Amino acid sequence: MIDNDISSLAEQPTDRSLDHLEADIWAGVAAQTVARRTGRIIASCQAGVMIVALVGAAAAGATTVTLDRTPGTIITSAGADFAPSTLLLGKRP
Repeated sequence: MIDNDISSLAEQPTDRSLDHLEADIWAGVAAQTVARRTGRIIASCQAGVMIVALVGAAAAGATTVTLDRTPGTIITSAGADFAPSTLLLGKRP
């Protein structure tokens, strides 16, 4: 593979113009800079979306907990009718 590349370079004429070489290099550097900047912007936007989602979920959970004040039956307690321990012992409600 490298041998093919070297042989193809050796076959080309040696009097090639290098006038645009520096401009091409700087264009590549500018493209990489833009790509990095775009990547940083996208990453910060994704982080912002995740923060908003987490804060929203926490707020919804906190609101649900504070609004629901009805006493509930814990189904895992031994005295409940449908507790697993009651059903396993054969005691039907």
